[in-house]
Amino acid sequence: MNFQGSFNKIGTLDVSHFKHLLDQLSQEHWLEDTQRQRRYEVHRQTQSIGIVYDYDFRHANPTIQPSFRLFEPALMPAVKMIAAHFDDTDEGVSLAQEYGPGYCIRANLVSLNPGGRIEPHQDKNFSLTHSHRIHIPLVTNPLVKFDVGGEIRYLMEGEVIEINNRRTHSVVNESNSSRIHLIIDWVIAGQQCCCAAKTHPNGPCNPEACLQTDRLNIPCSCYEI
Repeated sequence: MNFQGSFNKIGTLDVSHFKHLLDQLSQEHWLEDTQRQRRYEVHRQTQSIGIVYDYDFRHANPTIQPSFRLFEPALMPAVKMIAAHFDDTDEGVSLAQEYGPGYCIRANLVSLNPGGRIEPHQDKNFSLTHSHRIHIPLVTNPLVKFDVGGEIRYLMEGEVIEINNRRTHSVVNESNSSRIHLIIDWVIAGQQCCCAAKTHPNGPCNPEACLQTDRLNIPCSCYEI
């Protein structure tokens, strides 16, 4: 989702429970599903575990993956914090009355290899551009640098940070240990993208109406860097 700025801090969580659960994983768990790495060149140097995930990048009715049973106790405090942050706003309250409450459409664990990088890219499909992308570092160090729109930050363990995934973003891990983030995509039901008023002012957002702006065939100048 596009917004004014590159990073928006929502809060801070105690992630010790999550780290305890991560210690129970083997390398085989991380390598069980490699479809994300095979489909997207920028993610070749990562491993991921889907908790709530669909490869068709649907925008509703998400699939709960088997790993949810293990991570649910650690995941729910993060979900509740994010829900409160977005649903308690004037916009969130108003939209919930018409469209229902917000929801988690994706939740994934992503490990970036020691010395690895995620190359610069922008997110360009409907669900990614119409949801709020939240990063929560679980295992990290100051040699991990996150660049969003030219602003470079080290995201500290337990920070709950929304990134502007419509801006070009990348990550570099200059350390000799893996970096692990929990990534949650949150949908405010009925929320329109920033370009809606100028591209389809008389109707709601949908994949057809937003196709050209989602793919950036029509440049978005709503929030200048």
